[in-house]
Amino acid sequence: MDKAYSKNDLMKLAIEEHLKCSEYPRVGALVTKGGKVLSTGYRGEVSGVHAERVALEKLCHAERLGSTIYTTLEPCVKLHHDQSIESCAELIISSGATEVVIGVLDPNGTIYSQGFRKLLENNISVSFFSRKLREAVEEETFEFGDIHRVYSSGKRRVPVVHSGIDIYVQFSESDIRTIPISWKTLQYSHGCVDLSSNSGAVTVAAGTTNLSDITDTAVFRFPSHVARMKKGMIAIVRPSGASFCVLIKLHEIFENDILFQWEVRNCT
Repeated sequence: MDKAYSKNDLMKLAIEEHLKCSEYPRVGALVTKGGKVLSTGYRGEVSGVHAERVALEKLCHAERLGSTIYTTLEPCVKLHHDQSIESCAELIISSGATEVVIGVLDPNGTIYSQGFRKLLENNISVSFFSRKLREAVEEETFEFGDIHRVYSSGKRRVPVVHSGIDIYVQFSESDIRTIPISWKTLQYSHGCVDLSSNSGAVTVAAGTTNLSDITDTAVFRFPSHVARMKKGMIAIVRPSGASFCVLIKLHEIFENDILFQWEVRNCT
């Protein structure tokens, strides 16, 4: 590991580490100094240990001082007050590292931008992978790839923070017909979140419990541009002129995230 690499090459080496992961989210990390790789790590290399910790724990304190850490995913923050193991952000701060280069921010709404901010608040210099490499990381890090596009049918947990999240529902991977939806204004304390799409595209399927209860999407009335959804509610999204519709059920609401189910159907 004596060779000195360019910053771009170090980003690629971190991606090589995260591709070794057999579980999601994939994360790879390097500890470097002067362009030289001191240690590597990936999530799953040591059971239950995050990639940054794997790489850092291969080194003594003197080796960590003044290092630059490359990690494909934003370092985690403490999620519980009684958490016994320090977060990766805290570990990096105490390690003596002076710079962190991040692939992508964690879409988990509880972590999103918090690890980034914590590093900055503790005088750690933070930069990011190049746009092209960020896109590569995004596609390979999470089990479902791009969190902004879904296909056919399924379930997904997504963050709804600040201005919300826009998602494109594509009929199938081979059929590019697409309907946009947006989750916004998550009010965890009130147990609701807003679902919207194109103007007049959203209809609440009142009285239904399961997507299979809906045999004819056209029977439900009072379309609107937004539906305030609570756990268990189902809505139908069909923009004017669309040849298919999307059925959406809200399964769970968390403090910064939601879990929803979707299913596409051709319109008759």
